[in-house]
Amino acid sequence: MTVRVERRDAVAVVTLDNPPLNLLTMALRAQLTELAGDLAHDDAVRAVVLAGAGGKAFSAGSDVREFPTDPEAGRERSRLEHRCYDALAGLPQPVVAALHGHVLGGGLELALACDLRVAEATARLGLPEVHLGVFPAGGGTQRLPRAVGAGRAKELMFLGATLDAAEAARIGLVNRVVDAGQARDAAIALAEQIAGRPAGAVRAIKTAVDSGLADGPRAGAETEGRLIAQVFGSYDAREGVAALLDKREPRFEHR
Repeated sequence: MTVRVERRDAVAVVTLDNPPLNLLTMALRAQLTELAGDLAHDDAVRAVVLAGAGGKAFSAGSDVREFPTDPEAGRERSRLEHRCYDALAGLPQPVVAALHGHVLGGGLELALACDLRVAEATARLGLPEVHLGVFPAGGGTQRLPRAVGAGRAKELMFLGATLDAAEAARIGLVNRVVDAGQARDAAIALAEQIAGRPAGAVRAIKTAVDSGLADGPRAGAETEGRLIAQVFGSYDAREGVAALLDKREPRFEHR
């Protein structure tokens, strides 16, 4: 297995383990797709961390030895890549990427499918596919513009440029920058904080934001209305209001 998962209470830590660079083979993507399907139905998991094993890379991208030369095979490969990244992005739980070393090509596309990104100061991020005569077709052309804006995203992909973590944070590509060797622990700590918030509200936030980004503000507003109607009737909403009025800390039960 090239994808490992461990449970830390309400946080699932998923680790890519394909040394030395955690290249994204199609077999690894299939494993990750299957695992995402399992996590999506696990209500005991309230947040997910995605990390890479070893010290060299979160993931340096696709294994170029698997690149197809036939157009139909290329189309099928893109379909399977999208299936993997969409399964991760579609998880009801927030997903935090812990980034270190090389975060390139398909590795960055995988990170972009996560909700939040924590990067070590020494990380290098980019979509360099143009240098190989191809382009990021696993969602990079769609997700990168949503993260950093269309003009900046096009420039990065046209040039195949790489960024250090500080610049990636400045343009909004990563949420937090931490010292070398600290991304995994920092991502887990952030995920644990999120997991401590009421699960219904957290999942509603993710669903409403993603709905608006995918289908526009009107669809997002309709999703907000539908979800807040459900959340207002939850135990946690009643507990949160009662705790505020009683001037005490709420005791959420994630229901």
